[in-house]
Amino acid sequence: MSVNCCLNSKNFAITILNDGQTQNPCFRCVCDGKDSGIQASANAAINNMYVQIFGNKTTKYSGLIVMGFDNEAIVRELVADVSFVPIFIRLDQILIVVSKIGVSSREGCYGAGPGYLSTLITKYADKRSLFVQSIEDECSLDIYNEGIKLYHNKDTTPNKIWETIGILKKYDGATLFGITDPYIQQKLEELNKLEKSKLEKSKNLITCTSDNWENIDILNLIFEQNIKKCKIATSTFLDWSNLFTNWYKQTNTIIQFPTILFQIYPNNYQFQEKELNAWRAMFCAAGCTNITPL
Repeated sequence: MSVNCCLNSKNFAITILNDGQTQNPCFRCVCDGKDSGIQASANAAINNMYVQIFGNKTTKYSGLIVMGFDNEAIVRELVADVSFVPIFIRLDQILIVVSKIGVSSREGCYGAGPGYLSTLITKYADKRSLFVQSIEDECSLDIYNEGIKLYHNKDTTPNKIWETIGILKKYDGATLFGITDPYIQQKLEELNKLEKSKLEKSKNLITCTSDNWENIDILNLIFEQNIKKCKIATSTFLDWSNLFTNWYKQTNTIIQFPTILFQIYPNNYQFQEKELNAWRAMFCAAGCTNITPL
């Protein structure tokens, strides 16, 4: 996410980045060719840049307010398509933050699977450190202090990882990962049901390849499945089958999406996201790959 703002007649551009190691957000601000560098907070990024531009060390700005996070309309827009928000778990004096979840039937992972990510902060080697816990092909634990990795371990289950580290011994690894928390278990169960539902639906989907594009009966079934069932208004476009017959006849196998849709829609037509998603699904079911807007 990037935001441009005007402070004292100067244009400041603030960008939110992701620290690939700690998975924490970080911030960067640029103005007039100068760069704040990567900062841990929006406040630090904007005020560092302000000092570089104006030399004024007394003026301070709230980075989050400058980025518009105090504006309810902006916040609603940002979270509109968010399917999962971080979950905070209090374990005595320890705060565990679960920022991503994934599911599996892997033994010893209590329903969690690839994509699961949680963090906590506690002391390691007498230093207050960030513990990054994740599950992919294996379970991983990385410990950082001020961005420097102090420890790394991989094993088959969270319990096995924490058995070797020698701290917080009164808790098992699954608890420290946050997996066995009742609310996390509920979310894992919901996600597992959703994944199973998607899998079941995919088994019933009608698909084809470009070799079948001259078979209008198959294309009609795919059209019914992806366009009509989504209640996309058919009165707004011409004969949709021309999209496939024309493409099949040309030698170039690459087309621009959604530009190709203007072969059947008016040139000034304004697409809704629902329509683009439906057509994207239609092309995908018809054997197209790498369908991304340009």
